[in-house]
Amino acid sequence: MRAIDRGAKRAQRQRLAHEKAAQKLEMLEAAADAVAEYEEMIEALTGSHRVSFSRIDWATRACAPQKSIPGRVDVNENVAREALRSYRPGWFAKTFGLESGQRQKLERAIETAIASDDQALADSIAKVKAYNDDIAFAKRVIALQPDAVTTALNRFSALDDLPFCIEGLDLFHHEDGRIVALADGLELEDMPTQSITLLQSGKASIKAIPKGRIQEIYRENICSSGLRVAIEFLQVVPVDAVEVVVHGDLLDPSTGHIESQPLLHVKVSVQALDQVNLKWTEATAVIERLGGHMNWSKKDGFKPLSVEQFNPEGMI
Repeated sequence: MRAIDRGAKRAQRQRLAHEKAAQKLEMLEAAADAVAEYEEMIEALTGSHRVSFSRIDWATRACAPQKSIPGRVDVNENVAREALRSYRPGWFAKTFGLESGQRQKLERAIETAIASDDQALADSIAKVKAYNDDIAFAKRVIALQPDAVTTALNRFSALDDLPFCIEGLDLFHHEDGRIVALADGLELEDMPTQSITLLQSGKASIKAIPKGRIQEIYRENICSSGLRVAIEFLQVVPVDAVEVVVHGDLLDPSTGHIESQPLLHVKVSVQALDQVNLKWTEATAVIERLGGHMNWSKKDGFKPLSVEQFNPEGMI
């Protein structure tokens, strides 16, 4: 009995050890997942500009030859009518009176075939019209017609799929052809206030992020968002450069109210983007290289741009 008891206790200790190891492994995996999620969020906030830059070739689309509206082709109807015309009842159909039923079946097949040919014609016409509409749309985009530009951005840009980037976008079309993109950026309150790191023990360490670091993350977010707006715009719209103004909510000392204020103004050209390795750059560094404007300090964060800074040459 004592030997059996010792064996049972040994088995129980092994079971408990396995359960404890499994629980520790789950904790380590949960910690690693939490750290990975935090790092992904920081990258989404500060690295939305790290994408490949490739433009839509509107010129090729616009120069494509239009297609003519197709005519009706009675392929299925002709086959069905030939089947009825060439029908010859056999001995079995004659003997048991099946000829009439067979002919009615072949006549119904003709009606079905006509409907099939009608649908094929409608589908062909729809495809040709869509093809020709795309050509006409490309011409309107090249002409920078405001409604076409807006539609193109909605259809071909990824701005709607970036929850950590901007919350809205308006376009200002200047009479001389320039376009200014006015973006609503995220707020300081949207930035994380706690960091998660993985200790050597495998446990997660959660610490409050210093205020200055939060301001740095917010600055990177605004700069990255401004660049991403420019990238998406220049990929879709056939212009050489675009002005981007990113707004955010700030306290107006003169009124004591929180109001939307311009935080960043930058002009981005296609040539500049072609010369920058976007995937390996910090957004703030690129903005500074492009001569962007922002009033920011680690202590106070953003302050609104002056009219001269965010609205040069009276563009807006």
